[in-house]
Amino acid sequence: MRGGERIGRLRWSLTCNSQFRHNSRNLRIRGATISSVVSSPEPKFSTVTPDLEALRTWLNDMIASLHFAQLVVLIIGLIARMRDLNLELRKQLLDVRRARPKSETLARVQQQYAFVFAPTGGESPRKPRAGKKPKEKKSRVGVHPGRATLPAHLERIEVMNPVPPELRRCTVCGSEMSTVGHSECEILDIIPARVVVLVRKDERVACPHDDCIVSAPTPPQLIDRGKLGLRLVVECLADKVVEHQPIERLTRRLQRMGVDVAPHTVGRSVVRAMDLLGPIARLIEAKVKGPGVLGTDATGLPVLDRDAPNGIRLGTVWAWTNGPWVCLDYHADATHEGPKAFLGDDLARIVQCDGTSTLSFIERAGGLRPGCMAHGRRRLVTCASGGDALALELLGLISPLFGIEKASRLAGEASEERRQRRDKESRPIIDAIRTWLDRHRGQIPPKTPLGRAIGYLHRQWKRLILFLDDGNIELTNNRRERELRALILGRKNWLFVYQDIGGERLADALTIVASCVGHGIDPRAYLHAVFKRMVEGRWPISRLAELLPHCIGALEPALSMPSE
Repeated sequence: MRGGERIGRLRWSLTCNSQFRHNSRNLRIRGATISSVVSSPEPKFSTVTPDLEALRTWLNDMIASLHFAQLVVLIIGLIARMRDLNLELRKQLLDVRRARPKSETLARVQQQYAFVFAPTGGESPRKPRAGKKPKEKKSRVGVHPGRATLPAHLERIEVMNPVPPELRRCTVCGSEMSTVGHSECEILDIIPARVVVLVRKDERVACPHDDCIVSAPTPPQLIDRGKLGLRLVVECLADKVVEHQPIERLTRRLQRMGVDVAPHTVGRSVVRAMDLLGPIARLIEAKVKGPGVLGTDATGLPVLDRDAPNGIRLGTVWAWTNGPWVCLDYHADATHEGPKAFLGDDLARIVQCDGTSTLSFIERAGGLRPGCMAHGRRRLVTCASGGDALALELLGLISPLFGIEKASRLAGEASEERRQRRDKESRPIIDAIRTWLDRHRGQIPPKTPLGRAIGYLHRQWKRLILFLDDGNIELTNNRRERELRALILGRKNWLFVYQDIGGERLADALTIVASCVGHGIDPRAYLHAVFKRMVEGRWPISRLAELLPHCIGALEPALSMPSE
């Protein structure tokens, strides 16, 4: 029996070896077939969502037919493919977790690049700027300029600090000393707000000869028979839309001051104030739609909606700018219908934005869409901070464009002067960037981070160079992003708005605040001045345009913010 068993095993081994050699020859001939099986779109061979039952059945069939060589090659191919996917996912995860530079300027990126990939000799790749000599260190002993002067527009309150009585006697002769002068020391301080109760006494008069009695008419109020005064409501509104504090947090602050007010009471009063601001926001919207170069950007806004699957859906707020005027426009979705409704029939105009395809209808209507160089630079900053020398090289070519724009802004140049400066200084830089892109674009894989960054510049190139021909067009779309920062900051605090009407009210209030800042007007002081006229002064609707920020600023210069 043992001899027969050994003979049977030998025959089975020879059969397997023969089958393996036969399969190996087939694999060399049909190598492409095996590789195609590894990358097959069939569910059982998927490396992302494999059909395990189908794969198990297929493996059992292959084992039963003694196709071991094919199994080995297939399994190795699957493992290699899963390894590649895992490495790609790990690279993406590390890229997300990696600390970003706080600034996208070339000097900061070069510093980070030098920190991660410093040469062995200890030398930094940074080069001194042309035309600038390193400053010599000087001693600061005896040359300190002293304290900076406190703002002159602030109220001065004198606080007397007399000499104590025991020190007013002369130490030589013992006589009483008299005042000869004062030395002044200015200290910046603040007087905390006080919560008071206004007791309004409505006078009644009566005729001494008959029963005629007349009462004083009730002064106008924001809310009839409301318990909150106008100044308190305006302060809460300013805290909501200027400082981005939730109503519930405002009521907690009032509680700490000894006043217990329900959040819904404050909320309803603030909503009423927002409704009064709606007509002014419509006037500002008309200013934004007027002649000039528009710019826009969008962000999401969580909206509380009980009919939504999770109780919250996402609305969209578009920030539009035209000169100093800013308008925030809310829409329930992120489609092109929102900006198309804002522009109305005037679609063939210049609208600066990023590379989104949502606004492609502007170019189809005959308009122009200048691009944003900051978006292209941002992708390169990400690559350079990861150690890509080519990205750092391209950043060095792009960086002078921002210096030229800064010099033009500091010089206060008009549109035509800015265009001439760009034609003389920026156009050669743009030509150098185009040459660099043409030379390296075909050598860098398009799916790599640098390939995506270069691909963005290539696709958006015609839009990115439109600023050369028009001094009114900006190099970047950063201003619209800055206008949305207030909304994004508030979104982190109050989390969501109530239905679409809440988004529209918030957009109207932020429109007024942003336009005030654009005209150099303190938004909190502006809200107080406007509500005082609208509520207490019964301002007529026909003169509503006189309440716009630039008109109020001309009437009351004290509302202007201090110049930087």
